[in-house]
Amino acid sequence: MVEDEKLKRLFKFKKGQVQSVLFVLGAIFIISVTVLMSKKIVDEFYTAMDESSMNSPIMQQVQDSMKIQAKNFDYGVVTLLIVFIIGLVITSFMIPTHPIFIIVNVIGVFILVFIGMIFVNVYGEMVSGEQSQLGDQADFYPLINNLIIYLPFIGAIIIFITSIIMYTRGSTG
Repeated sequence: MVEDEKLKRLFKFKKGQVQSVLFVLGAIFIISVTVLMSKKIVDEFYTAMDESSMNSPIMQQVQDSMKIQAKNFDYGVVTLLIVFIIGLVITSFMIPTHPIFIIVNVIGVFILVFIGMIFVNVYGEMVSGEQSQLGDQADFYPLINNLIIYLPFIGAIIIFITSIIMYTRGSTG
C-alpha cells in the first residue's frame, strides 16, 4: 500500500516535456511577432520624425545606429531558442518517467506539430496575407522567418531528443 501511494505521488504531476515544448514554441512565436510589430512601430516613428521639423543630423545618426542594432533581435531570438532547448534537455534528465508513458508522448508530438503548423499559418497571414502590414519588417529578419517556417519541425525534433533522454534512463521510481 505504501509503495502504491509512492507511485501515485511520483507520477501525479509528471506529464513529460510536451507542455514545456509547447511553451517554447509559443514563446518563440510571440517574441517573433512582437519583434516584427515593434520594428513596424519604430519605422513609422522614424518616418514621422523625418517629416517633422525635429530632424537633425544627430537624429539621423541615432536612427542609423538603431537600425543597425535592430538586426541583433534576429540573432537574439535564435539564441533564445537555443537556450530553451538546452534547458529542456537538462530538465529531461530530472523528470522521473516510466516507459509506459511514451504513448502520451507520441500523442503529444502530433499535437505539437499541429499547433506549430497553426503558428506558421498565422505568421504567414500576418507577413504575406492580403492585409499584411508586416511584410517589409519580416524581410529585415530572415532568421526569424526561417525559424517560424520550420517551427513544427523544431518542436518535433525537440520532443524527440528530450523523449530519448527521458525514456532511455528507465524508471527512477
